[in-house]
Amino acid sequence: MKRILASALALALTSAFFVSAEAQPVPGRGMGWGGGGMMMNNPGRGRFPIIDTDDNGVISAEEAASAAEEVFAAMDADDNGELTMEEYMTVRMGPQDGWNKARQEAREKQKADRFGTLDADKNGTVSQAEFIAGAKAHFAAADADKDGSVTPWEWRSQQWN
Repeated sequence: MKRILASALALALTSAFFVSAEAQPVPGRGMGWGGGGMMMNNPGRGRFPIIDTDDNGVISAEEAASAAEEVFAAMDADDNGELTMEEYMTVRMGPQDGWNKARQEAREKQKADRFGTLDADKNGTVSQAEFIAGAKAHFAAADADKDGSVTPWEWRSQQWN
């Protein structure tokens, strides 16, 4: 039970790095970067400090890989080492306040399309290896200067694309 709760919390706090481009409230930390409400609904700020577990101001490859493993474990509801489309789509995308239904629908379509991209062997499921490979590619794309870490500036640039 502790693993399920810990995984669910990790998913809720880190999924934006891999599947969402909008910041959401972070429980216990207020809204957006550093707890200030003014950052709400701006891309990329809310989860950066959570993935940056050593609080040094950058996300290392190790921190990103650990976050990806936690997200996968939380998404894999039946704990079989593979994600179905249903498991993948269950993770919430962006604020669900109903402000812009057309945008929400477009984001859900983008998310479904990403599932197809992650499913490299096209067998209808995403294995942990496929998910990690996708997260690694996302991290590499965010690491604009190729120094092995992602700064807040690189993070925001990746989230806005």
